[in-house]
Amino acid sequence: MFQSIRQFSQSSVRSAFAKMQLFGSVGNISAKETKNGVPFITYSLAVNRFAPGEENNSTTDWYNIAVFNDKQVQFFNDYLKPGMQLYVECDVRQNAYIDETETKRYSTNLTQTSYDVIRFAKREQPEEVEESA
Repeated sequence: MFQSIRQFSQSSVRSAFAKMQLFGSVGNISAKETKNGVPFITYSLAVNRFAPGEENNSTTDWYNIAVFNDKQVQFFNDYLKPGMQLYVECDVRQNAYIDETETKRYSTNLTQTSYDVIRFAKREQPEEVEESA
């Protein structure tokens, strides 16, 4: 009887990683610079989720996302608007810090790695000026 032995890869072990996938609507947008003068963008993303027991069985969670990739920053500078729907993939990192009351707290940082525009925001309509007679 032939018996096969399963062999595992001998390549180096990959580092652990954390990823998040989000689908939602853009809220606030802010263009910023690092201390070294590198431009980046932060924006909030509203994500609706099922929430049993809540009114209408849904609730909205807000996530703050940072964008450092040069091409993505340029695209977002040109096209990112509140109301735009995005599918976003992010790296997730959790940092510990001590607040002013000496309590250990944690913050979760999301850094965008890729995105897809699902729907562009509605175009702003110019206000019509009424002519007086």
